[in-house]
Amino acid sequence: MEKWKFDTQAGNAAFGQGHYDTAERHYLSACERANTLLQHWLDPEEIVAALVVGYQNLADLYRLQGHHHGALAALQKAHSSLTHALAQPNLSQERQQALTRGKGQTRLEIMHTLHRLGLSTRHVSQALTNQQEHSPTLQ
Repeated sequence: MEKWKFDTQAGNAAFGQGHYDTAERHYLSACERANTLLQHWLDPEEIVAALVVGYQNLADLYRLQGHHHGALAALQKAHSSLTHALAQPNLSQERQQALTRGKGQTRLEIMHTLHRLGLSTRHVSQALTNQQEHSPTLQ
């Protein structure tokens, strides 16, 4: 978890200084680390929060740069990771609850991003199931 914290803090510092390429590298590293730890970390609340925060940071960076489709893709990745983790057998109730809360948070962020893209919330289902595309079809 220390590597995740380091990358998150370094990403935040770079973001604050306007070094967006550096921030992106750190945020991507933090997301990768959280994904790696997701199934094995003893404190499910902590690791789910780390995963959600990592992808929200990345999405915020992309939104700031006007890359709303990139923000949507980052949030979709978080949602997909949480969905996959929930499908694992023999999850404790605590882990199920943490993963479900994380999915709810990412779903809400996806809805906000779709709104910023001028899409209706009817596209949420498509955005959550369409992991290969960066965004739902614009209509």
